[in-house]
Amino acid sequence: MQRFALVALCGVLLSGCNYTVYHQAGKSVQDRDRDITNCDVQALRDAPVQTQIRYTAPQPRERKICDDKGNCLTETYWTRPEPYTVDINEDLRSRVKAQCMMDQGYSQVSLPMCDNGTSVSVPVTMKGISAKSCVVRVNGKLQVGEPS
Repeated sequence: MQRFALVALCGVLLSGCNYTVYHQAGKSVQDRDRDITNCDVQALRDAPVQTQIRYTAPQPRERKICDDKGNCLTETYWTRPEPYTVDINEDLRSRVKAQCMMDQGYSQVSLPMCDNGTSVSVPVTMKGISAKSCVVRVNGKLQVGEPS
């Protein structure tokens, strides 16, 4: 069990190191953001939100009931199913958006976040990816940059 927890923790830590962004050398960041919005709209049109109400499975529970003389009895009961909602088109919508962006020539690139305190050059027009490329947040949006 401890080994599994360690492996799971390593996976979580490693997956948290990279950020995935859409990138196409030669395109402006403004064009990319517009294309993302257009693909979001297309994906929502092609795979609209479709929520379903589902219920959790009842679970057996036990409770111990004791009288004042210390005589105890264990009683089993079932929990009530709890409702929750699921958007059954969420995964499809994500795939439609990704396909839309690929159709426009973008690639999804996964890069580490730029180190805090490092001067980073973020061009208006996206350039090719290099070994030094990293992701930086500019005006709330993730962009590819190069440490200066």
